[in-house]
Amino acid sequence: MELEYSDKNSRRSKLYIGVGFVVALMVAGTVFVALQSNALLSGRDVEMRSVVVATRDIPARKAIEEGDVAVRSLPADPTNETAFSSLDQVLGRVAGSSVASGQLLTRNVLASTTEGQTFSILDPNEEFDPNGPDLRAVSLTVEAANAVAGTLVPGQTVDLIVTMAINPEVGLSPDEAAVQQARFIPGPSTKVTLQSMTILARNGDLYIVRTDVATAEKIAELQAVGGVFTMILRPEVDDRVADTEGSTVDRLIEEFGFPVPVPPDLDQRSAGN
Repeated sequence: MELEYSDKNSRRSKLYIGVGFVVALMVAGTVFVALQSNALLSGRDVEMRSVVVATRDIPARKAIEEGDVAVRSLPADPTNETAFSSLDQVLGRVAGSSVASGQLLTRNVLASTTEGQTFSILDPNEEFDPNGPDLRAVSLTVEAANAVAGTLVPGQTVDLIVTMAINPEVGLSPDEAAVQQARFIPGPSTKVTLQSMTILARNGDLYIVRTDVATAEKIAELQAVGGVFTMILRPEVDDRVADTEGSTVDRLIEEFGFPVPVPPDLDQRSAGN
């Protein structure tokens, strides 16, 4: 049996070959244009920008020192347009949040929005709330022995204990004072007065803490009457309000069973000799 030849298959094959050739030309043209564009871009000058970056991890509330930061030159783009451009703009300022090594330093990572000031009353990214508390910064003196051995640093949260001399006879008449002596005696009294206060800055034994204006008045009055302050460090996760009764010498004697000194019986000892 003899097969009959048809030129229909031949024409179809030629069509496929022609279409493939056209597609190949289109791909080659696209690649050529892309290569030409890249060549033009690589020859173009790239705008560079000087930016300040951290050269090591900087903890929150730490004053930025030389060695913490350096100036680097990076291609300018929207991600670094708000970065500081010189070391003078950041040295001595306080980091409001932890800064990782290699991170750009921008205004929102600093605690202070004012150059030359190393702390801010508002927390990083916190906006002023006209309906909120009247936040203020107030200073007080706490000796190192009363401030966790002087190891406290800005950013930590503390409670404030005050010890002050109490004289229950002040302002009383002689007769009233005689009655009062049967119940109370002059002496020191200790009490936790303020809790969950943030340390904003420190210079030796002088601490600047964040509080509201009414509490700042109380701190000023406690200092005026000779109150001795003790700062105790709180865990960061503990935001509870502790309820305490305070402490006086008589309460300590009763609670711990301290023996109370009595006058020695000298006559009996003399008789024994």
